[in-house]
Amino acid sequence: LLAFGLLMSTVHLGKPTKFYRGFNNLRYSPVSREAASLMVFFGCAGLYTLLSWLPGLFGVKPSTVTGFLKGLGWIACGFGLLALFFMHMIYRIKARPFWNHWQVLSSFYGTMFALGGLGAGLFLSIVHIFYIKTVTPLLQYTASFVLLGLLLEAAGLYFHARAMNRIEGEGGAAHYQQLTFFGKTYWLRNALLAFAILCAASLSLNLWSGQLQLMVWFALSACVFTAALIGRALFYVLVVPTTMPGAFFWRNKGFQQHALETGLAKMPQVGVVGDRH
Repeated sequence: LLAFGLLMSTVHLGKPTKFYRGFNNLRYSPVSREAASLMVFFGCAGLYTLLSWLPGLFGVKPSTVTGFLKGLGWIACGFGLLALFFMHMIYRIKARPFWNHWQVLSSFYGTMFALGGLGAGLFLSIVHIFYIKTVTPLLQYTASFVLLGLLLEAAGLYFHARAMNRIEGEGGAAHYQQLTFFGKTYWLRNALLAFAILCAASLSLNLWSGQLQLMVWFALSACVFTAALIGRALFYVLVVPTTMPGAFFWRNKGFQQHALETGLAKMPQVGVVGDRH
């Protein structure tokens, strides 16, 4: 999945063959730092996986590469965390007040723990079913990471909403639109997040057993994926940029009608097209 993502991010560039120029501004650009960190993570994680699964391919015994594998693993972990940090810095700009909050960082790391825990539980449970015959310890372990990620996400959303309620301008307008026009979607995401926290907490405390445990795990997975999808949609749909002329009223139907009724639409800087007939 990461290889496909990196391929698509390269292909969409204006000149894909010149992708290496993206690393030229490591001193100032978070985009360059993100790309560099991600490439180190990808290389170390890929080599770690290859040497773990196919040591005989290189004609060496697994025991002789144990220390090297540990080093690769720690490097991958460190640069993976750095890549997410620099990735969040791309959105922390003053021209996007709705994004310029540490909630973006908590969302990125929260997603890492939540979706990472679910992904690990999904793939490792297959191995546990065939070889260990039980998945209870595994689900209890991975659910604790999912719970940590969900709590990070919830805390960031709470403080983000409180901050947006206290400010004016584009950030406050975006949050107001979130509570009104997208209100049902917003509260659905919050409800799914709360329910997922309860499911993850119950699994981490080992309150279920047998088929009921698996049912709770599947419910947790569905809630987390749906909440993540809704959250990303709201993240991109609601932002009101300060760099766009008339951005505060961008696609605001109420203001458009007001501009038409009062004559403001005759002013080109307002950004509302007047009646044509």
